[in-house]
Amino acid sequence: MTHQEYNKKLERGLAQVRAGQGITKTMEELEHMAEDEVRIAQLQLPDPADSDPHPRLLLEGRGIHAGECFSALFPDGWHDITLEVSWEPTGPGCWYISTPGFGDICPIGLFVKV
Repeated sequence: MTHQEYNKKLERGLAQVRAGQGITKTMEELEHMAEDEVRIAQLQLPDPADSDPHPRLLLEGRGIHAGECFSALFPDGWHDITLEVSWEPTGPGCWYISTPGFGDICPIGLFVKV
């Protein structure tokens, strides 16, 4: 992924957050899951002390590895995804979803089943 592609992806993600897309349904889904006792957690930014150029995202305090699969919540429901790391860019932006159809979505902040 080039720097320009990354910036476009980031801009699309921020626009979606600002527009509130999926947030209402996500909250409804979260409330429903709480009733069904499904445990979820949010993929989070790496520890600021992680100086690796390709730092691991955090899930419940542990660093995840490239190639890990998760069931993630999207506005249209749950989807199985695989997370990977690209060589460029460095930093948290190196993470991407390799599952076809989800490549334009940033994995940081997604809710996943644990």
